[in-house]
Amino acid sequence: CLDAEERGVMERFSHKLAIAPTASISIICGGTSAGIEPIPANIYTHKTLSGSFAVKNPYLERLLGEKGIDTEAVWNSILEHEGSVQHLDQLSEDEKGVFKTAFELDQRWVVELAADRSADICQAQSINLFIPGDVDKWDLHMLHWQAWERGVKSLYYLRSKSVQRAAFAGAEDKAEDADPNQPDLFAAAKTDYEECLACQ
Repeated sequence: CLDAEERGVMERFSHKLAIAPTASISIICGGTSAGIEPIPANIYTHKTLSGSFAVKNPYLERLLGEKGIDTEAVWNSILEHEGSVQHLDQLSEDEKGVFKTAFELDQRWVVELAADRSADICQAQSINLFIPGDVDKWDLHMLHWQAWERGVKSLYYLRSKSVQRAAFAGAEDKAEDADPNQPDLFAAAKTDYEECLACQ
């Protein structure tokens, strides 16, 4: 195998290492990212067969607590800004940088990091790109070109804000099966977007 020869290894496995998306498992594990991708929002509504519930970034929650601003009003403002904290004056520029959402990151870095890992992954990795709904065709083409040129074996989902957004606290339609013990601001907004069972 040419790939194995270039890496100086004597063996190659077709199914030894794969990095898959782990959306539900990451929530169960306490707020880790889903595989290798950045988080899409610092607070969002997670829908399961059991109902809908709010998921907050626990590290952001701790930081807001240390600053004395872990309040419903602050979380409401984060929801209104689609899970972003860039509008919060109480956070430093470094803190805002740490808590950027997937849509706020330059996706070329996502491709670069994927390319760096790719040589050591024999099967595949689940690489999702997060782009604005009005992305220029040339920019989208260049993301794919960069991935191909750097030897990334595959790209998975191409997510855009027009499909997936953080739930807005003031939405008219609210999930009927939301946990009644949580504040109303965490109630799920109904959407037309259905996630496949394999991706949960």
